[in-house]
Amino acid sequence: MKDPSHKTQKDVRLDVSVEDHEHNLYDLEMQVKDKKDLGRRIRYYISKYDQRYTLNKGKTYRNMKNITIIFFCMFDPFKQGKIRYSFHWTEDSDQTIKLSAGIDIIIINAKGKPNGESNDLLGLVDLINDCPVHLNKYFDWAQKKIKELNDDPKWRDKIMDYETRLLEEKQEGKEEATITGLKKLITVLKNLSSPYDQILHQLELTYGDQFTKKELEDFIKQA
Repeated sequence: MKDPSHKTQKDVRLDVSVEDHEHNLYDLEMQVKDKKDLGRRIRYYISKYDQRYTLNKGKTYRNMKNITIIFFCMFDPFKQGKIRYSFHWTEDSDQTIKLSAGIDIIIINAKGKPNGESNDLLGLVDLINDCPVHLNKYFDWAQKKIKELNDDPKWRDKIMDYETRLLEEKQEGKEEATITGLKKLITVLKNLSSPYDQILHQLELTYGDQFTKKELEDFIKQA
């Protein structure tokens, strides 16, 4: 999801975004690695949803659409062994008091241990773990569709292109961070009245494996 009016903000891609017939919104996300930021990541996804989808112009807060955020995790973020974690807004000392924010958060731990969950949820966990599921027509359809897509060279190419773009953007982010650090170092050295040759020497020691001497000289001139 791209928001051209907030170019300086971090953009977020929604894996699956769904609106039902009652105009409730659902965001389904897949999280493979535990980056220790799940709560804040969910907070950011909700903010993006609110920014773009939940309240139309000219409407009041009462018209905001309900959001359910569902994260499918290949790890247990809370180390409790549960398959399903759900979160709602309640008062700390009396959980019968609820704040009707219209937000539900569900986290599915694909590595959890079964403990009375529905067959559908257990089947979904098996599907996430790439295990065959023989439960109903919906799982049959999903597995058939997955196989069709995996066997489709055009689809595989699209996935590879998408992953390549993600890697490129990640690399660009690293390069931007490196340049920011480089410029800060130049500023500090200039504030210390360091001579030009000393600044260049320090940059070559720190960033010489990433930039040419000419590029480093240009950075000094631009600072």
